[in-house]
Amino acid sequence: MRTRSVLAILVLIAASCSTDTPRPASAAWIATPNGIGAIRVGMTTDELRTAVGDFPGANVTADCSYVRPSSAPPGVSVMLARGQVARVDVDSAGVRTDAGVAVGDSASRISDAYAARVTATPHKYVPGGQYLTVRSTSPADTSRRMVFETENGRVTRFRTGRVPEVEWIERCG
Repeated sequence: MRTRSVLAILVLIAASCSTDTPRPASAAWIATPNGIGAIRVGMTTDELRTAVGDFPGANVTADCSYVRPSSAPPGVSVMLARGQVARVDVDSAGVRTDAGVAVGDSASRISDAYAARVTATPHKYVPGGQYLTVRSTSPADTSRRMVFETENGRVTRFRTGRVPEVEWIERCG
């Protein structure tokens, strides 16, 4: 009996160490209009590397490019514009905003969470879909937003960052 218990424990440990096991969402990776986790809008690429480690394939001199820091949760990518963090995109479940909203949540949850700060506009490519744009809590801050994309009343992705980049629909295009 004791051998079976030890074996079961070893199997659980091995499973938890597998590289195929997705990383759990961490409280440290909460999205706000200013960024996510240690990533802040306006950081230089050097500051970003210090905060989250290296990110292969970065074109730091381009007008616009994307990187995926290896320490970030799955589905998180960072837009760099002229060598600075401009926005953060989230396209899979597991990462939440400061109000607890995540991919897969209902559009009504965004309205409940952010109340009078939400503006809805029709989605450019998804019939019946919407962009739900959340303004900063401070009326003086007109440069930060969170934009949620919805389809069939559910959040399919969201982004956070500075104007104008956070409002770009085609990402770097």
